[in-house]
Amino acid sequence: MFTARGCKIGCLGGVVALVAVIVFFVRWWTAPIDIPRPQRPPDPADNAYEVYRSLAAYTAQMFRTDSWLAYAERELFPSRREVRTDQSELSRYLLQKMSPIRQEYRRYLHKPCVVIAEYSLAWQFPELAEFRRWASVEALDIAIATQEGDCARAMDDYRSLLLLAEQIRYQGLLLHYITGTTMQDIVTQQMSIALPYLPAGACDRLVSVVREWSQKHVPLVQILPSERGLFLSVLHDLYARKFASRRALMDYGMAIRWDPRWLNLCQAAHEGEAYFRQIEQEWQKPVIHQRRVPQPRHRIATLLLPELSVLPRRTAYTEARIRLLACSAAVRAYRLRHGTYPSTLQEADAADLARDPFTGKQFVYKATKQGFLLYSVGEDGRDDGGWRASERAGMNARGDVTLVPYLGKPLGVRGYADDKGEPVWFR
Repeated sequence: MFTARGCKIGCLGGVVALVAVIVFFVRWWTAPIDIPRPQRPPDPADNAYEVYRSLAAYTAQMFRTDSWLAYAERELFPSRREVRTDQSELSRYLLQKMSPIRQEYRRYLHKPCVVIAEYSLAWQFPELAEFRRWASVEALDIAIATQEGDCARAMDDYRSLLLLAEQIRYQGLLLHYITGTTMQDIVTQQMSIALPYLPAGACDRLVSVVREWSQKHVPLVQILPSERGLFLSVLHDLYARKFASRRALMDYGMAIRWDPRWLNLCQAAHEGEAYFRQIEQEWQKPVIHQRRVPQPRHRIATLLLPELSVLPRRTAYTEARIRLLACSAAVRAYRLRHGTYPSTLQEADAADLARDPFTGKQFVYKATKQGFLLYSVGEDGRDDGGWRASERAGMNARGDVTLVPYLGKPLGVRGYADDKGEPVWFR
């Protein structure tokens, strides 16, 4: 009898304990997010980004309503890497139509500029496409100005676009930073084509432009507060069952269609916090020493957080080429004045611009009577003598980075990752 009573008491105690565990687990699993929702910093009173957004909307309307302007764009910019100058009538028309816009945004290059964005997945950035369009227009004018011998105009175009790209990055999201990088890629490639035709004075001006850009350069780590704010704000919106955030994620799983509180959002927030801390630590190192930070394991965190580990490599190519352009201009100016090449970049007064973003050390510089070789060792950190890495190989690229990109074999060709382009010598 005592055994039976003991069994009943034991079973009842087990049931109570099980219910307590279940209740505790449910309360933990559906607990509110204990990390406060971040607040965006206030925008400056005279925010240049407001002007840029308005100008971008006006630009989009122009290209929608003017079929001749849209045709000129298609003909003059067959691809992001190509600018055609053989159709003078179309070039004149496009530059004439864009002239008021270009003059207007130049007036705000030294104004305070903070990206306008809400911490919401529903927020759109249609202006980013127009910013890239502005870069193509500036690249076209750089090419035409170089042909006409108007180096001062070419320098102004390049400077304006570099500074504009940094402005639209400030306190922006990942999309803003990538857009700024793309804009700088477009004009830097065109300026590198113009470099062999620049006189010594124009080369000096180019060096000073890059120095100014270097002082105003927005570091990549600056996007992390904005990305973190967006991530946490969306989690808070999901927990509050706000329809806009739920709708943006409905295609990724049935659970979003019901109650998001059953998704353990508090755990997702903590995994995201740990992810941002690790990313920030890695980004303090030179690119070649950075390790890949794995994505959070929580499903919602994985959906909301971009793959940030590859971004430093992407932006390092652009930064390296801007600095290589300035160093090459300094070497060219020295040769035009003295008849010989400098023995070092310091002798050319370009040592402050010769930092390799991949390694944190100096670029490799070699000079002979026939020309000079200047390059970054690239993301593998190995000096390959100037043999260029194939940029289609992505993170598997092996080789150096010069002012002239090398695309290598088409994607899908076996062994393309090891393909390298010949060194590029400049005069």
